[in-house]
Amino acid sequence: MIASKVLKKALACFYLLIGFESIAQKDYSGLVKAVYNGTESTALSVYDTSPESPDGKYLCFIRYPAIAPGGHLAPPVKAEVMLKNRHTEVVTKIKEVACNNHNGANALWINDSLIAFQVSHFQDFEIYNIHSQKSVFGKMAGELGHKSFGNLLFYSKCNARLLIPDPSRTPYDLEEEGIYVLNCLTGKSTQVIQQSAIISAFKKQNEKVADFETKILHLEPNPQNTSIMFDYRYRGDSSGPWHDLHGIVSADGSAPRWIKVRPMHVVWFDNASMFGVDTEDPENRIFQYDLYGKKMELLGGTSTHVGVSPNKKWYIGESDFYRPEADGFTRVYLYQRGESRPYALLAQWKNAKITWQWVAHVNPSFSSDGKRAYFIRASDEEDKFESVSIQLPEFD
Repeated sequence: MIASKVLKKALACFYLLIGFESIAQKDYSGLVKAVYNGTESTALSVYDTSPESPDGKYLCFIRYPAIAPGGHLAPPVKAEVMLKNRHTEVVTKIKEVACNNHNGANALWINDSLIAFQVSHFQDFEIYNIHSQKSVFGKMAGELGHKSFGNLLFYSKCNARLLIPDPSRTPYDLEEEGIYVLNCLTGKSTQVIQQSAIISAFKKQNEKVADFETKILHLEPNPQNTSIMFDYRYRGDSSGPWHDLHGIVSADGSAPRWIKVRPMHVVWFDNASMFGVDTEDPENRIFQYDLYGKKMELLGGTSTHVGVSPNKKWYIGESDFYRPEADGFTRVYLYQRGESRPYALLAQWKNAKITWQWVAHVNPSFSSDGKRAYFIRASDEEDKFESVSIQLPEFD
């Protein structure tokens, strides 16, 4: 009986290895290292937003004395914005903030000196100078987007987002809601477009759109700061389901429109196209699209959240799509452009509660020189998640 069980276990391992060899060429999981050696959980920012300063000298991550047990709507907990000197490996606490497990504090680098992060979940943010060790403008009302180029920072004010963690918060005046741009050198903030103007434009373009409740989030400028993409979510009444659209508007506030085909977790590919996960594709693979939603090119295999290298030749994503693979493992893969089959396995684990239920998502990204990749993995020994990095052998 014992011999039979041992044989069955050995065969299961053998078939697992055979299956792995059929889908991934290399195993880089042994090269992955934690960015922090403490006992606390740690997180990075949103997918495809690098935690490294542009010059590669510093690394920002979020440390959780206690993580939030719950999903996207879990109440925020106390967390700490941490700065790591990559040369000396000295870790410094910058600020205590409030956030849940999802996307940490949305930290993003503006330049080699300035980093922005949410302070109170969805409510306000700060811009911190890592050299003077001071907040530059104090707390600013709004929710950060993804990425910053040319010292400009795009953010949003939206009551449907603001009131999620705490309905007693003071809502914005209706004319305040909208998309904003902040010049991080001068401190001048300008409203790009009012949310009401976006709602009006979308209702004219799509007869199904209701205006009972609308969310604007996931702002992302293109590298030239000429256009902004965003998620647009709405529902018809307080008990109805949320509907997701994808939008785009010029940086001067003109020509807001919805994009009829909405891939999941969309980011800019270049200044004139985007990429994301095709939810209509049976394998949920990564594709490039034009700005009207027309599919242009296969970029990589099955993923949920995606990070792309600066040269656009490499992609990192976790699978299956919003769930573990059939054998219970969540796996992080490196894909070579145009290939559905993974080039390398980066990590795997079975703690689905942390990754999928408590939404400590993998959120992969690359350094600005493309030599290093970052993501979040879960522990199988305890309910914990950690930020990790890998120096990719192809780029040494």
